[in-house]
Amino acid sequence: MRAFSIRRALSLFPVAIITLALLAPPVQAQFGRMIRKATERRVEQKVDDQANVAMLIQPTFDATTIEITTPRLDTYQAAMEKRRAQAAQNRAAAEALSQRATATRDSARVADKPNEREAYEKSTDRYGDCRHGVEHEQSAAIEKKSQALVAQFQANPMAAQNDPKVKEMMALMQAMGAAQARGDTAEARRSMERLQSSMGGAVDSASVEKAAASKCGARPSKPAGMLRARLLNARADSIELQGRALSGAGTGVRGAEVGMTDVQSRMFWERIQSWLTGMRKDAPITITFTRAEYDLLVSRRAALRKAFNGSE
Repeated sequence: MRAFSIRRALSLFPVAIITLALLAPPVQAQFGRMIRKATERRVEQKVDDQANVAMLIQPTFDATTIEITTPRLDTYQAAMEKRRAQAAQNRAAAEALSQRATATRDSARVADKPNEREAYEKSTDRYGDCRHGVEHEQSAAIEKKSQALVAQFQANPMAAQNDPKVKEMMALMQAMGAAQARGDTAEARRSMERLQSSMGGAVDSASVEKAAASKCGARPSKPAGMLRARLLNARADSIELQGRALSGAGTGVRGAEVGMTDVQSRMFWERIQSWLTGMRKDAPITITFTRAEYDLLVSRRAALRKAFNGSE
């Protein structure tokens, strides 16, 4: 029985070999493709670097553009990493503020009870209609006085001219015209107000409010729930403003942080960023590097991408 098992195992051995041989090519091909792609990426990157080196234009260093050296790049990279960390903290804080604002607005919606708002709006509409009626009555009374003066003048112009009231109105009209002619808008306005008063007065908010108080009752007051909702919504607006300020906080490095002027710091960043995003023939700033600068950037490619872009 034992001998038979060994012979059977030996008879099956070629089958296993054949099976493995059939399975092996796809596996080998898969690994081969992975290795080939990685190699191609390295080759393409090397070719790109060589092509970009051929495009280099010697930069001019001045008060704006300074040379990218190892010490300066170390300092700037450290400052940028610090800024990125701060930006991440700002985003987290802004998200927390956004959640607070949302919770505050939810509280405002709970406080603002629909039945109270509906009752308030109905009473406000009633008061508004009544107040409008009072205003209309005052306007009608003033118009009636004006029409009476016009009728009096038309009935007997000579007598009307000698009427002290008419004389006063004519003098005010002349004063208003003279003030307008010399550009004195303040005096013209005062003359107009006195003329309106002489002709029976003018409808103003104070007089309408006073008359409406006795006829329409007190102006409706907002319910406590609406007032609280208004306060909470204002608070939510303030919280959202704080969050937007944090989200929009700049991540650029100030010159004082890296021993440069602000202009030099911005240009330093623009040159590095232009290199990270790829040099272009149509943008001179992306190809103005010395060979030493370029070699330094290439040697620090992964670290710079992580520091400036957050990933390699």
